[in-house]
Amino acid sequence: MAIVCIDYYNNTYLGEPIAPSEFQRAEAKAERAITQITHGRASQFDALLAFQQNAIRDAICAQIEYYALNGTDVAINGENGGNGWTVGKVHVNGQQGGNSGRKAAASMICAAAVAALEQSGLMNPQVETVGAP
Repeated sequence: MAIVCIDYYNNTYLGEPIAPSEFQRAEAKAERAITQITHGRASQFDALLAFQQNAIRDAICAQIEYYALNGTDVAINGENGGNGWTVGKVHVNGQQGGNSGRKAAASMICAAAVAALEQSGLMNPQVETVGAP
């Protein structure tokens, strides 16, 4: 079951419009991304504290909104399919070449999602191990 439903996204988070036919796919991708940066903690949603659950919901919504605004190609690959764009005298070529792992990872998660999670403790890279005190 998805953590965020379209009703929550539209009426509570007040996210940018996304087609209902695309919402389920965007939510699943956003949930996967947030689970990755929380080192799997988001997958234990029901066991988390209420403020952590709210942080995860907001992060997933922010990520869905990022996909709605930028498309999943830009968000996931850091590329815009090679089309590029021009504003005034400035042209940005869509062919960015191969992304390094760090650059690709940075482009996958939007800043608003990271901000939503920062104070929750869920992005702490230290993970519990069996037998650890």
